[in-house]
Amino acid sequence: MVYLRLFPMLLGLAMVSETYALGARAPRMRRQLWFREARSQVQSPPRAIPPQVIQGWLPEYSEHVETTVEAQYPRLLELSASRLSRVCPNWSRMERAERREFWSALLWSISGPESGRNRTLVYVEGTMSKDPVTGYQVRSEGLLQLSYQDIVSYKYRGGDISWERDREHARRDYDSRVKYGTPERTILDAYANLNLGLWIVQRRLLDFDANRNLPDALGKYWYVMQTRNAEEFGRVLANLRARLPTCFR
Repeated sequence: MVYLRLFPMLLGLAMVSETYALGARAPRMRRQLWFREARSQVQSPPRAIPPQVIQGWLPEYSEHVETTVEAQYPRLLELSASRLSRVCPNWSRMERAERREFWSALLWSISGPESGRNRTLVYVEGTMSKDPVTGYQVRSEGLLQLSYQDIVSYKYRGGDISWERDREHARRDYDSRVKYGTPERTILDAYANLNLGLWIVQRRLLDFDANRNLPDALGKYWYVMQTRNAEEFGRVLANLRARLPTCFR
């Protein structure tokens, strides 16, 4: 009987103890829930999309080229002066920052006569065979007038130009023989086009034609860099002189 009388008392104490324990835990539980909700609401900032235009050359293009050269192709900053004597006679006296600027100025100078600095320009190469990647007649495309086959022939590892992603739009462009392609195609992205162009530059200068001067090496790819084509090569030199006069002082 004593046990039965004590049982409600003990049960009450247990309930009070449990209530106290829950009360003690509640603030901590609320804090944990708040932090969990706060973390779920915090999102990573959206990745900035670099600006580009259909026609023209943005300062961001130059910055991108110079940053890429410094980070990925620093050997281009150490070429001998004799290899650049035709296009930058002052190379040996230029600071490193000026040498970086040379490469963006050179691509700017090439893109003028090649594409009119229109990143969507598509040119059918009538004297060339089919592109093994696309199965169509070779097209030169974008700011620097590059082709999908360059990904294979130059073993490009950038991953930012993809025929698989471009196939639908490209076939539509090719079948209708448009002069200006669909801007969303990866090869027509200004930055991707510059990336592949830089890759070709360093492959020609450092691997394929390591003993040739710059115009002879790059002339193997770009018609406008062939010195025998006086008018086109003259336009590149005039562009370069205007863009980076430091090269010629």
